[in-house]
Amino acid sequence: MNNTNRALNRLGLLLLGLVLLVIGSAAAVAAANPDWFERWQSLATTVETASNDVVAATTLDGLGQSWLLILIPVLALVLIVLLLAFAFRQGQGHARALVTEKVTPNTEQPSPGGSIVVEGKVAEQAIRQALDSHPEIVSSSVSTYLVAKTPALRITTQVRRGASPQVVRAYIDETVAAWDGLLGREVPVLIQINGGFATRTAKASRVSSPSIHP
Repeated sequence: MNNTNRALNRLGLLLLGLVLLVIGSAAAVAAANPDWFERWQSLATTVETASNDVVAATTLDGLGQSWLLILIPVLALVLIVLLLAFAFRQGQGHARALVTEKVTPNTEQPSPGGSIVVEGKVAEQAIRQALDSHPEIVSSSVSTYLVAKTPALRITTQVRRGASPQVVRAYIDETVAAWDGLLGREVPVLIQINGGFATRTAKASRVSSPSIHP
């Protein structure tokens, strides 16, 4: 529900981890084995000689420098811009206001116009408090997002081992309905019920009724 590309994030972390693993393993082997260390030094010398030959072959007559030395900073600058753009995109999609309603001035009894704003944190805290009190829910997370420019709630729960997803879903629906009743309107909601390690290690328990406190 946000602009973060999860697959791209994981691929980048995987590639970075593999590169660090290869470099660290090679350094450890070279340090522990004298023969490997000598080969490492020989390879480094070969790479340095080849690099000097490439720089000499790509030197521009007018500038007296290799065009590679100009291309590398340009590529580095482009990479920095892309990384900054990627960093600024993280977390986008979150919304601060859950409901914004304009108030029109009253002509009979003059009153200033304006708007009424209900922040998402109010709903998040109220719903999460009700969900966390449920014995079959280990933990919960409630966030406010913009979906097609419309504020919506995302409710994620971690249930106990042996808990019925239907029962938990019904409880969440009742909790959301109670909040909608307090708010006076329905809010779009995405519900996600998860299992996992906490589910396997938690004890099963019985269901209680929902309660919402604004």
